[in-house]
Amino acid sequence: MTGQVEKYFLDWEETFSAGVNLAGGKGWNLGRLAHYGFDVPLGGTVTTKAYAVFIQENGLADQVREAAACASQSVPDEAALMLKLNKLRESFCQGKLSEKVSKEISGGLISLGLADELLAVRSSASAEDSQGASFAGMHDSFLNVQGLEQVLASVKECYASLWTPRALLYRQKMGLKDTEVIPAVILMKMVKAAAAGIGFSCNPQSGRLDQIVINANYGLGESVVGG
Repeated sequence: MTGQVEKYFLDWEETFSAGVNLAGGKGWNLGRLAHYGFDVPLGGTVTTKAYAVFIQENGLADQVREAAACASQSVPDEAALMLKLNKLRESFCQGKLSEKVSKEISGGLISLGLADELLAVRSSASAEDSQGASFAGMHDSFLNVQGLEQVLASVKECYASLWTPRALLYRQKMGLKDTEVIPAVILMKMVKAAAAGIGFSCNPQSGRLDQIVINANYGLGESVVGG
């Protein structure tokens, strides 16, 4: 396990072994499905450790703390909070992933035969897809991403999406600390979808446990789950 913990990009089997804290809820569930023989598109996970390195190397810790502190005030200054969040997301997108992380992502995609394929780049926060919080539509995903440069840019966009007003308010509503929601990022081969959908084991609007709700649409799932 020590070797796996030090890695920044994990294939599905390594993702399954690493667990939620490193792979995030969505990534770990995909790794678990692949482990038990389900047909999961080729891919893997950029671990939460890569996010920690990104924050440290780009000097973003103070900005993150300031935004979180502003949001946690009993009566937050909305204008000040929006300004801090906008600047923080800009800093994420302008930041640089470390050479080691970038090389691991590149090497991982090459080893899986995905270097030139169209990919889905999806957020997988450590509290995402858990029993207590689904985070459905809270964080951003990017579809039809091709080439290392676009992949790395999309990873940073996934990081930035943790600091949108909707994601921040959702964490507060669910009673989650910002330090409990650390992002991993899924990189997986795009599926040519004729239709896509999402199922809820209870009614998400009423909370009724005796109702199953399925939303579906033709084409990609972004039209169903986006936002």
